[in-house]
Amino acid sequence: MSSKTKKYIFSFIFIFQNFLYFLIFLINYNSTKGTDYEKYSTLLNYFTTNQIGLAGLESGLSYFWFISLFFHLFKSPLKYSNDPIEYILTFSIQLSNFLLFLIGLIGIYFLLKKVFNYSKNEILPLLIILSLFPPIIGARIILKPEIMVFALFPWLLLFYYEYFKNKNKVFLIYSIPIVSILMTLKVSISFILVISLLIVFNKEIFQFEFLTINLISLLIFGFLIYENYLINGNYLWEHLTPESYNGRANVSYFYSLDLKELWNNPYRDTFKNSMVSILLADTFGDYWQRYWFHKDGWSGDIFPGDIIIIRISLVLSLFFYIFVIFSLLKEKNKKLQKIGILGFVGVFALIVNAINLFPFLTKNFDPSKGDPMKTHLFSFLLSFTLIYFLIKIRLHKNQLVFISLFVILNIFFFSMAKGVTISEVRDSSFFQNKVQVITPCLLSDALTEKTIYSNSWCSPLELSESICKGEYDPLIVPYEENDYTIYPKDESYKERNLTNGNQIVTVANYFECLNYASGGYSIQSSAIYVNNNNEGLFLNKILLFMAFSSGLFSFFKGRKV
Repeated sequence: MSSKTKKYIFSFIFIFQNFLYFLIFLINYNSTKGTDYEKYSTLLNYFTTNQIGLAGLESGLSYFWFISLFFHLFKSPLKYSNDPIEYILTFSIQLSNFLLFLIGLIGIYFLLKKVFNYSKNEILPLLIILSLFPPIIGARIILKPEIMVFALFPWLLLFYYEYFKNKNKVFLIYSIPIVSILMTLKVSISFILVISLLIVFNKEIFQFEFLTINLISLLIFGFLIYENYLINGNYLWEHLTPESYNGRANVSYFYSLDLKELWNNPYRDTFKNSMVSILLADTFGDYWQRYWFHKDGWSGDIFPGDIIIIRISLVLSLFFYIFVIFSLLKEKNKKLQKIGILGFVGVFALIVNAINLFPFLTKNFDPSKGDPMKTHLFSFLLSFTLIYFLIKIRLHKNQLVFISLFVILNIFFFSMAKGVTISEVRDSSFFQNKVQVITPCLLSDALTEKTIYSNSWCSPLELSESICKGEYDPLIVPYEENDYTIYPKDESYKERNLTNGNQIVTVANYFECLNYASGGYSIQSSAIYVNNNNEGLFLNKILLFMAFSSGLFSFFKGRKV
């Protein structure tokens, strides 16, 4: 098989697979039911609703503002009903996360190409398998800022590698907005990134020029913290935790392992006293029941998970960690070794958190659950460890290894997730309405040939009709009197309140409703979403744009980075 043919095949698999999984999770998973949604939705609500007041958390806001861009793009159905709100939020979260995921993959591609000198035909198989890695898939479907780290961290590594190689200060300039954004997302992320950079670049980062230019990042970092504080009401280090998370792990928590219990009862909260067990159950599985084992969030009825599939995930995790550890101990390629270690940096950070090594920071460990010890919290680092694993098994060199692992992981994942079938989607009004909401209007005509929807909004007329929908007397029509249009009250029509954000009107006639709706009015209950308080965050928006454009500009313009 020629190199060109391989490139086309790998590219097709990469595109098709990622698009397919995006659709599967979009249909099956409700992101508003995901882990910590109730907590982080407060930050998202600031940009999607007209709520007044402080968000009340300490996290950086750029990630949530980014999601809100898609929410406002697809929120039109809320003008006639609030019923689709969960669909729209889910679509906004997963679509924005998917784009961040793709940005991260592009960054990893260039990192492997420019720093590690792999060809496109060697990199694509690695990215295809990485796309099947459960912690990364999980990070793509929940409202958590770790996916933004996955998007930007590979670019940061790339720019630093290029700077230390060529001493070209432009790469440090590129890195400034990325560092500033990443360091303000969460304290835990900041700590993980600092340790990771120290491991990868060692004493190089203490060079005078490097530190001097990064003083700009530090200055911007301070401004960002303050800008986030104005909206949050809390500084980055003022982490708010429930009372149950004010504990500290026992020493035995970090090394205890009951293999019999792990095999026979691998379900949530069983391993509250065993960090190792949690990691094994959560790396290729869903120990915390956040994703496909979620009782309410996943459409398929698979809670708490098939024990056979869970056991397979345990075997995969055990083999993965053991192989990586032994390979790292023997690794002679120091650059590759540092990449492989990164996943364990994430584990180390969670250990530091569990023992509350820095008492001046807020405690954040619940002994009753062994939480947080979740792979999604360092999924962006664990992805590099997976890449190291794939390289060591020579997946990028051996087509048979690639095909075998590709087939195994896809079969495994479909067996584990067990989403709804196409026929179930076709026969269910719930899924039909969901598909309608998440489908761009450009595709509506094609879809309506196969599906009957209860409402539509793809044109002003359709939207007005959806807002005003209901029984009415077609004979009770408006008339002119003294240069005024009179709308007689229609007893058969259910009156409703409409608003344009400034004033509220009550309509009791279908034609009156159409008149106001065509003039920009919508149902009163939608005002919270239609007329939002999306203000402030100037510096966050600018820097996020610069962070994305610094890498993607190089990609699209073909610059040598």
